[in-house]
Amino acid sequence: MGKLSIPFLLALILQGAAAVHASAQPVPAAVLRVDPYGAPLGKGELREPLGIDVDTEGNVYAADAMTGKVFRFSPDGTVIEFEKPPRNSSIYPIDLAVDGSFVYVLDYTDGSLLRYDDRGSYLDILISFSSLERTQPVSVTSGGGGRLVTTDQKNNAVTVWTPLLDVELSWSAYGRAEGAFDRPAKAAILQGERIAVADLGNRRVQLFSPAGAYMQTLSPPDSIPFNGPRYLCADMDGNLFVADTGGGAVYVFSPGGALLLRIDSYLGDAISPSAVAAGWNDDLYVADLASRSILVFRLSSPGK
Repeated sequence: MGKLSIPFLLALILQGAAAVHASAQPVPAAVLRVDPYGAPLGKGELREPLGIDVDTEGNVYAADAMTGKVFRFSPDGTVIEFEKPPRNSSIYPIDLAVDGSFVYVLDYTDGSLLRYDDRGSYLDILISFSSLERTQPVSVTSGGGGRLVTTDQKNNAVTVWTPLLDVELSWSAYGRAEGAFDRPAKAAILQGERIAVADLGNRRVQLFSPAGAYMQTLSPPDSIPFNGPRYLCADMDGNLFVADTGGGAVYVFSPGGALLLRIDSYLGDAISPSAVAAGWNDDLYVADLASRSILVFRLSSPGK
């Protein structure tokens, strides 16, 4: 699997998409606030951040495809650049996931999931997907306790992996019907073991049961529709955050699936969000292709 000449995910995201930028639109008001908080992370280091995650200490990790680098940004301002694998001087990191003291980096160059410690030291290859039949992931998410979730756009599949790297659950179907996919870009395990999937080609987010049965489709109103949802995450309260790169916005849904907020600017500037990560301290991190940085927002709600 060779390294692509252009950022392949970005090309997929923006294909046929018209960017939409407006002021942030709460739906409804006074349910949740998201305000800019602190300075953006990675200014000068990042060129194309496609995957981010955050640990329980507030360290933010970013996979930057264009530079072929992985970074850790600490709350004290320290920046760590991860080691390159000794076997290869160049990687193409398109996503990452943090699970305890391990950081898993998805390298699209040769279809491998690389394992690092949380200080950026290279450990080993956790999975070589190129050796597995019909498996070509484009995303990886921690499911907690060593479990991982991947999505595969080529095969329109979602897979949950056990801590021993056996397949716990996998399903695939192509199309527009409920439960089918057109280029699933990212998946995450939610409260109650439900699984949310950003269905990029169908411009929707679908929710599935722990067994992979279709449950629900999340879609914004027709006036502010999804254009290219490619990344999602959930916070400790169960709110779901969806990065819509093609539409230039982050959508926030309640645990029940109600749209709470649409964020499409940062201090008055339009954004192009490629990834989102929710911290344990009510911070929301947004990887922004427009500013080539990670934007930081503070979440707040009445009574919290």
